[in-house]
Amino acid sequence: MLKKAGAVATLFFLVSIGLAQNGHFDFSLNAAAVFTKQSTGNGITQKATDGGGGFGTFRVRFNPKHSVIFNYGRDKNSQIYQSIDNFHILNTISEYSFGYMFTPFQKGRFEPFLMAGIGALSFSPRSTWVFFPLAPGNIPDNVQINLNAAKQTQLSYLYGLGVDYRIPHFERFAVRLQYRGILYKEPDFKIDANSGSAISFFTGARGHMAEPSIGLVFRF
Repeated sequence: MLKKAGAVATLFFLVSIGLAQNGHFDFSLNAAAVFTKQSTGNGITQKATDGGGGFGTFRVRFNPKHSVIFNYGRDKNSQIYQSIDNFHILNTISEYSFGYMFTPFQKGRFEPFLMAGIGALSFSPRSTWVFFPLAPGNIPDNVQINLNAAKQTQLSYLYGLGVDYRIPHFERFAVRLQYRGILYKEPDFKIDANSGSAISFFTGARGHMAEPSIGLVFRF
C-alpha cells in the first residue's frame, strides 16, 4: 500500500508541475509543537511525550483557490508503552505526505486555507528504556535494554487549516499559522510476542498527532 501511495505521489507531483500556471509556487519552513493522543489496545496503553518538530511544504497553485502540496517533516519523541512495565522507545519520526489545499477567499493580506492529504510516517528507534515506578536506595529508576526495535513505516492521513498573512513591503513572503492533524496506526516497532519476543507492543489502535505551527512562506 505504501509503494502505491509513493507512486501516486510521484505522478501527482509531475502532473502538478505540468499544469501549474505562471510559476505559481511557494515553499514554507514551519516550526511545530507536537501533541500525541493516548490510545489503548490488547491490554497496553500507548502514548508519546509532547515535543517539537519542523516540516517543509512545497505548494503548486493552479489558480487562487486550488493547490496541491508536498510535505516533509521530522520530529523526535519517546513512544511510551505501559502494561506490567513502563517502556520508552526514543525515536525519530519522518513525514512524507502530499495533498490538496483549498483557499476559499482572499481578504486584504489574509489567505485562509483548508487541506487534506495522505502520506507515510516513518518511526526510527534510537534506544529503548524500561522505567520503574520507585527507585529504593541507589537502584536506578530506568535501565536501557535491547528489544531489537526495528524501523516501521505507517500509512497516514493529513488534515488541517490555517491562514497566510502577506508581509507588507515584502510581497514574496508571508507568515503562515496553521493546525495540522495526522491519523495513523500506532507503531509497535515489530516487537511482538508472535515473532518470538517475550514482550508485545502491538495495540492495533489508531494514533493522532496534533501540530499547531508557525512558518515563513516564500513565493516564486
